[in-house]
Amino acid sequence: MMILTHLNRLILALFMAVSMSLVASASKSEEDTLKRIQQAKYNVFTGYWDVRLNMDINSAGKGAKKGMPGLDYTLVDEKIKSPLRSTLTFRGPGDKKVVIKLKRYEVFTIFRIRVGLVGNESKSVQIFNYIYRKM
Repeated sequence: MMILTHLNRLILALFMAVSMSLVASASKSEEDTLKRIQQAKYNVFTGYWDVRLNMDINSAGKGAKKGMPGLDYTLVDEKIKSPLRSTLTFRGPGDKKVVIKLKRYEVFTIFRIRVGLVGNESKSVQIFNYIYRKM
């Protein structure tokens, strides 16, 4: 009987350790996303929401193309101005236009997003959050 209770405690302790590590890893990725959003800035005049990513422009572009169909947005136009700059245009429900501009610098890529004609900060943050999780 004594061995059984010790075995139960051991199993319970192992289960708790594994579950705590899973929660810590999930909150770490969530924390990373929140840090990115906090570092971002919104330009009221242009309507663009900018965030800096530590990845190359091709990965960011592929991530945007992969994530947007999950939000019912379709790629309408893709302009590659140079290896360092590109623009992706999507159309979604209600003919809502989303423009994503990517600009590559030496070590990071600027990810700029504008929803609609004049921009919508909260919608831009939601779309970026979804795309970033899919990258």
